[in-house]
Amino acid sequence: MSEIGYLSKRLRGAVDGLLCQSLIKRPHALPSGRYVSLCFDDFPRSAALTGAPMLEQYGWRATFYVAGSFLNAQHEHFGEMFREEDLRAVIRGGHDIGCHTFDHINCADANAEELASQRARNAAFLNEYGIQSVQSFAYPYGTANLACKRAMHDEDLALRGVKTGLNRGAVDFNMLKATGLQKNKGGILRALEDLDALSASDGWLILFTHDVREAPSDWGVTPEDFEHVLQAVQASGAEMVTVGQMVDRVLYRGPYPHKRAA
Repeated sequence: MSEIGYLSKRLRGAVDGLLCQSLIKRPHALPSGRYVSLCFDDFPRSAALTGAPMLEQYGWRATFYVAGSFLNAQHEHFGEMFREEDLRAVIRGGHDIGCHTFDHINCADANAEELASQRARNAAFLNEYGIQSVQSFAYPYGTANLACKRAMHDEDLALRGVKTGLNRGAVDFNMLKATGLQKNKGGILRALEDLDALSASDGWLILFTHDVREAPSDWGVTPEDFEHVLQAVQASGAEMVTVGQMVDRVLYRGPYPHKRAA
């Protein structure tokens, strides 16, 4: 691809990304109260072995976003990815399971047919482990195009991006905000700032990270910093909920037994 062609593609992608933030919205009013959700994207093995037990000590559960192709993989950034026993353990432990695309493809570069195929493969993968339905989908890399956002517009899934900030008032269930615990998001500083902001009025703060290790990737967090965040959440008095639990409260005002397939 020529340099001009490459720049043109980048420009179109940037414009489409900006339009995704403002178009094809699915607004829903949040219930009153202050809520926090913690997510592990892509499911590095350290999230199950280190992150999940830390949450469980507080009596909390996380949402794990699973891309089936990462099973038994070695990731260039996150290290060892989840094994079958890790997936079964977090399910058995009562954690929430959400979807990525099966091959972790970027939805900003996909069309509706590719997205449907990827989601079907991931649903089939999760079905093998007894997960018949999910309640949320996180766009890999936090990006999407209008075609993909439109294709999922009428579904009951909560769709999550990576735009930092609090979800307040009538939130867009097609592109929920989330704050990363990662270097390019200020480490844990922005998360702590958002927790402070949450104390001022009702809202829903979604926090996400990837690996939880002593020497994490740029997109991960150390166990010490993760514990710092957990202590701050506890001190805030906000209610910890999984993304799935919040979807139940927003869409059905309580647990709903017949959820959509992934």
